[in-house]
Amino acid sequence: MIQDPNIIMAIDVGTSKVCTIIARREGGRRFSVLSHSVVPSQGLQKGIVTDISATQSVIRESATQAARQARATVNEAYVGVTGSHVNFENRLDKLDWAAKRGVITPADIRRVPTSVAAASAEPGRKVLHALPRNYILDGQSGIRNPLGMHTSQVKVETHVVTAAAMFIDKLNQAVRQAGVSVRELVLEPIASAEAVLTVEERESGVALVDIGGGTTDMVVYRQGTVLYNAALPIGGFQFTNDICLTYDTTYEAAEAVKLEHGTTDPASLGAIADVSLPLAGRVSNRTVALRDLSQLLRERAQELVRLIRIKLTESGYTEASEVRLVLTGGSASLPGLEDMIRRTITRHVRIGSPDDVPGIPDELRSPMFATSVGLLLWAIDRQGAPGHVNHSNNHEAEEQPNRGVSRFFKKMFPR
Repeated sequence: MIQDPNIIMAIDVGTSKVCTIIARREGGRRFSVLSHSVVPSQGLQKGIVTDISATQSVIRESATQAARQARATVNEAYVGVTGSHVNFENRLDKLDWAAKRGVITPADIRRVPTSVAAASAEPGRKVLHALPRNYILDGQSGIRNPLGMHTSQVKVETHVVTAAAMFIDKLNQAVRQAGVSVRELVLEPIASAEAVLTVEERESGVALVDIGGGTTDMVVYRQGTVLYNAALPIGGFQFTNDICLTYDTTYEAAEAVKLEHGTTDPASLGAIADVSLPLAGRVSNRTVALRDLSQLLRERAQELVRLIRIKLTESGYTEASEVRLVLTGGSASLPGLEDMIRRTITRHVRIGSPDDVPGIPDELRSPMFATSVGLLLWAIDRQGAPGHVNHSNNHEAEEQPNRGVSRFFKKMFPR
């Protein structure tokens, strides 16, 4: 059966969970969530598919549960992607084909992402996004909305995000084998930004740090558009795994004690308290001082903070204290982490959660669902947009980059 064009499915394929949301578009950015499903993830490490069979199984389970609850036929989805294989390039391209009539037309605007993506193509990589930042018309720079302007020469500055074709193909294959076509792949921190950043933050400049299960993803916005993105090899899994290895306990027990007692600030624990952890493969337990466990989490958090500072410097911030930083993702709420960043990087820090998104059920109003909700918002903006390309998983579509008009351009050039 053909999918109702007003029905949208978003699938966040994460290292720790797979979350599927199905919604009905009701006009503009208005929508109603019909269902959502969250299942534990399998077959991924640091955001990369390592076992296609296991990954397709959990995607199928999550998507099937959501479709059954929504009582809807859904056969294509917007899917999140992340990993250290994702790179970016800020390009400046001359558009010889633009303004042939002497004026910038809507058709010219729609063609820009496709043209830049094609120029960015290189062997072994696929373009995920080609996001125009601003235009230069007849030598005049800093033009963000060139529609209707008269010019004879057009250049465009674009943030181009690419990913390793090998890993993208594995993700596509896992989704396809789950019975779902990929409408579009979306870089996860860009999706998260849709759900938790304000327009004012994007305009003034902000760094979003999405601490997920396998990786910590970063995206930096300036003047309303994406300038920089990166993936750090530390996430919630590494915090939990440190407990496993240090105390020879099970992953389940380590995760439970992290969620119940974990903090990166040992001094906040006050009097010495202990917790009992089962020894892996044995019937006996080990008694662990919570301060020792907290110190372990603190050391891992300090490593993460150090990497965040390095990436902020790479993005162009010479003084980290000037950064406005928004934390989101499942591990962003680890007690003590926000304060650590406030003391060591910038006092301008907050936890980002999709609290202000209308139509989202209460159980999704959490930092851990920022990417999932952001994927849905991205899809709402893109579905049916002028010039949008349906990136289903047939052979022809897989040979093309993800293209179309960004949220920024939809706002600039409404239908």
